[in-house]
Amino acid sequence: MKQYKLMFVYGFAIFAMFFGSGNLVFPLQIGHLAGSNWGVAFGGLFLTGIVLPFLGLFVIKLHKGNYLSFFGEAGTLAATILPLFMLSLLGAFGVVPRCITVAHGGMNYLLNDLSLPIFSLIFCVLTYIMCLKDHIMVNLLGKWMSPLLLMALSILIIVGIIYAPHTEINIDYNTAFLSGFLTGYQTMDLFAAFFFSALIFSQIQAILPKTNDHRTIIKAALKPSIVGATMLAIVYLGFVFLGAHYGHMILNVTPELMLPTIATHTLGASAALIIAVAILFSCLTTAVALNNIYARYIVDTLKLKTNYFPWVLLGTTSISFLISLLDFKGIAGFLAPILEISYPGLIALTIMSIFIRDHKQIKIFAFYTITFAMVIWRYILG
Repeated sequence: MKQYKLMFVYGFAIFAMFFGSGNLVFPLQIGHLAGSNWGVAFGGLFLTGIVLPFLGLFVIKLHKGNYLSFFGEAGTLAATILPLFMLSLLGAFGVVPRCITVAHGGMNYLLNDLSLPIFSLIFCVLTYIMCLKDHIMVNLLGKWMSPLLLMALSILIIVGIIYAPHTEINIDYNTAFLSGFLTGYQTMDLFAAFFFSALIFSQIQAILPKTNDHRTIIKAALKPSIVGATMLAIVYLGFVFLGAHYGHMILNVTPELMLPTIATHTLGASAALIIAVAILFSCLTTAVALNNIYARYIVDTLKLKTNYFPWVLLGTTSISFLISLLDFKGIAGFLAPILEISYPGLIALTIMSIFIRDHKQIKIFAFYTITFAMVIWRYILG
């Protein structure tokens, strides 16, 4: 019974940490674009939004929860630069500010003319306080916030499917699949997987008896990953469906207001409060997890004393506040080209690290060649 409890608590926690800002928006956009070919578009999203992050979770477990060991597969330079680069995008310069804008969109749908700067300030204060209490973070996410979020989204998806209008928008299969695949980059779940896996692995390792070997710990850590990935896949599938069938309602709606708009239509005006709270919880849980990991990485990298953590955390939270003022589209605009360049090389490194245990030089060559090729394609040939 204890193992099942551990599996579901950490599985819910993984779901909550992944399911943040972009995950509430991009599947809806994918479905909206794909129309009647929404199933094909979901297939593309499934690869980059579910399969790849799961592989990211798994590969870090193979490295005993040490993401620096994994990045070292691409060479010393990559081991130094990649963690800072990815955590900066996941933290104060990307996902955390995006969480703020999406949460603001949900609450603004309920409370008209809610100031983004004021909301962002309140959100950042809450994030800061929760990060200081990181010892209760996973339990809080797994036991309370995730189940409430999943319940609210499940009701929305089920009712939305029952009363879904017919969709007539069509794009070809290739375009639909490519849209889902490339938009999956924007979730940045592969980036997050490397660091979330290290966090979950270390906590599970601390709970299990010290006599357990590495293989046993991997098996114990793998089960929550499967639970979390399954829940993500189900919600993504539902959201892509809703985006396709309710596309006419979100045609001219800003990204952060898509979900509240569909919820109000399907569940009624009274549902706006439930969905707004669900969005707020979702974004808050992701922001807390990422801001915590980013600040601790900076402290560890600079070899600062532990008592400096609150000050570093204050700095990262303040940057998140400033970036959030660009709003969702502004943040997505500067993230998109960065992700198009960096994702393919990391995908290759992840897959090779799972199936090729040695031959480090091959991994280094493949990673840098692919990354350089993407730079050429993006800025010269593109």
